Amino acid sequence: MNVLDALAARLASATAHNHATEHAPVAVLWTDGDRKWEPALSALRARLPNLWTLGEYDPAANQGPAAWVKWRLGSVAAGDPAPVIYLPGVRRLQFRSLEDFPEAYKPIAELQFRGTWWTQQNGKDWTPLAFLTSKKGGLGLSVAEDQATVTALERLVVRVLDADVAELKKPSRLEAEHFVALLTDDLEGDLLDWLDDPEGVRKGCPDDEWTVFRDFVRQRLDVDLDRDGAIVVAERLAARSGGWAKVWKRYADAVSETNYARVHLALEKVRPPQVMFADQSTYPAHNEQQEQALRKALTDLGELPEAKAREKLRALEAEHAPRRGWVWAKLGKARMAAVLQHLVALADATEAPVGGGTRDTLAGWYAEAGYKADAAALSALALAEHADGAAIQAAVRALYLPWLQRAADRLADVVKVEGYPAPDAVPVEDGTCLLFADGLRWDVGAALAARLVAAGRRVAQDGRWVAFPPVTGTSKPDVSPIRDQLGGGSGAGTFNPSVKATGKVLDSATFGKLMAAAGVQVLGGNDTGDPSGRAWTEFGDIDKYGHKHGCKTARHVEDQLRELEQRVAELLDAGWKQVRVTTDHGWLLVPGGLPSTSLPGWLTDARWQRCALAKATSQVDLPALPWAWDPHVSVAYPPGVDAFSIQTGNSREYAHGGLTLQECYTPVLTVTLDRPAVDGKLGDLKWVGLRCKVTVQTTAAGLRLDLRAKVADASSSLLDAPKAVGADGTASALVPDDGKEGTAAFAVLLAPDGSVLDKRPTTIGGDA
Repeated sequence: MNVLDALAARLASATAHNHATEHAPVAVLWTDGDRKWEPALSALRARLPNLWTLGEYDPAANQGPAAWVKWRLGSVAAGDPAPVIYLPGVRRLQFRSLEDFPEAYKPIAELQFRGTWWTQQNGKDWTPLAFLTSKKGGLGLSVAEDQATVTALERLVVRVLDADVAELKKPSRLEAEHFVALLTDDLEGDLLDWLDDPEGVRKGCPDDEWTVFRDFVRQRLDVDLDRDGAIVVAERLAARSGGWAKVWKRYADAVSETNYARVHLALEKVRPPQVMFADQSTYPAHNEQQEQALRKALTDLGELPEAKAREKLRALEAEHAPRRGWVWAKLGKARMAAVLQHLVALADATEAPVGGGTRDTLAGWYAEAGYKADAAALSALALAEHADGAAIQAAVRALYLPWLQRAADRLADVVKVEGYPAPDAVPVEDGTCLLFADGLRWDVGAALAARLVAAGRRVAQDGRWVAFPPVTGTSKPDVSPIRDQLGGGSGAGTFNPSVKATGKVLDSATFGKLMAAAGVQVLGGNDTGDPSGRAWTEFGDIDKYGHKHGCKTARHVEDQLRELEQRVAELLDAGWKQVRVTTDHGWLLVPGGLPSTSLPGWLTDARWQRCALAKATSQVDLPALPWAWDPHVSVAYPPGVDAFSIQTGNSREYAHGGLTLQECYTPVLTVTLDRPAVDGKLGDLKWVGLRCKVTVQTTAAGLRLDLRAKVADASSSLLDAPKAVGADGTASALVPDDGKEGTAAFAVLLAPDGSVLDKRPTTIGGDA
């Protein structure tokens, strides 16, 4: 029961009378000379439909002048509850002397004889304080009567009416802070709400409640919101002295790019203290000064030798690393400090010597440790946006390019001795779907493997040397199940193999026909095919994006990984025993562009960024390797990580086709799903209206039936929740009648862990 319930009960009991000797009162007169209850009129009217108010004519609010009250009393039907007539500004004592009674009120003067009063036992008007404290007709609570408590009670009477009586009885004595708690039990949060939108919060707060809140803030935190305004409040917040430390902690814990976003704008106007050794972590202006200094320092790294750049970077990390724990990092305002951890990882990875003196040991070193330099550079470049871009790219280039060159030189030395390795075939057994992801470099593949493991998949990661040169035309067919049907031929100029049986250059249409003839399903889009056979599907556009956008590719990779993970999940949940992820090549990504090697076009039949076919009549002083599809065709490539200057001033950041570990040694991920120790298969399926009934061939318990738009996507379910399969092997699911009838869907049988055991296409409401 709240205070308003108790008030309504007391008003109702005021009509009690001796039925044998007294007439029922026609009305309850509630005088309120000091208008203490007036702020709560709206709440009172909502709870007391028989409450009338003496005042300006407003019949919709049961309010009107004395003549209206007198007239309306005549329409009260016998048996209806007597109206409660609230008389703001009128005291009971005024009814004792009609000579002094206001002329406007005289039409209701006689109601003192036909009605009854709701007053204190001593005849005085009820006040909120009296009602709470009086043991005769009130609630009998203990309330302090100091000015602060009484003022808070009267200004917050609306809140008090809504308070639970039992809760008000808990304190031994109610004081001002107890009533203020009805307005704000979270001073820190409410104060931050105000700082986030001072005008809006003030406009939405009744005057009485605002006065209490303002005074409470002034008492607790020594600041006047009306007088001092947002700038002073922001200064106190940043200083964190006294009670402001608690407000700051609340802000630091709760702030985000959408929560308290405008508080940051107020704090930006605050100048940091110019005191030696003062903690300035709470001042956005100081953080921005540090960001600018770090931005310049990283830009300058590009002018330093590699060792000096690494030394300087570590000193910058020691200075700026703490800022990653500041609140501004949560708001994305410490991007330069955030990128430092990736740059330091790059510095560490590129400082270690390139390992391996043979092809196998070099590949092992790269798969174990070397790729971490690529990953760190990619992570740093992913943060290179807007004004920060040039500084981050300069720092990456300073450390990354020399290391790339060293690793490329080591591979060149090894290949000069051992030759380029013949690529292994990528197996595709029954129950296997081969997922081709264009441009899945080793570090990106490792990140995909980590995501899949975190999602509960089993992943085996192997490495593979791709067909040379590492360009799609050459190396994509080499990972396909039809590689044995291909060879060299007239496509050498575009690095595309030809079909041995016909001599025609392989194109996409021929590729599909050969795959079908080999019994391999080619799956497009979200198709999942027949999991009992073999399949090939393609996904991803890292390579396409890289050629078009250069270093921006780093920001694109995360989206690609997320979508790749989803595609693998779709295939596994559709019933494939394993999904083997493979690729055609990796790539180099160097901010500022790859170094340049000159190769005039008139010397070549084909010239790409990182590979070329020299004319038979030309001699070029460049390293070369046999073309994978015809050892008699020699493919020239620029030394190290250089690129051919196809155009004057060309500064390409993304390229592939040459001899580097990044381009040539790629991952092969074999992904499987830990299957539950149960099995099940959908049997008969029929529709009765919008109800789907199925039988399940299983003896396992805990299976469930779902109806989905997409097999592997639980969020596409058309049901409120999957339905349990009964002990008799049957299940029934009713689709809500929301316009889905006639749409395509899948009946999906789920294991106890939520994995898909079986699926069947159907149409909601029945197949046509």
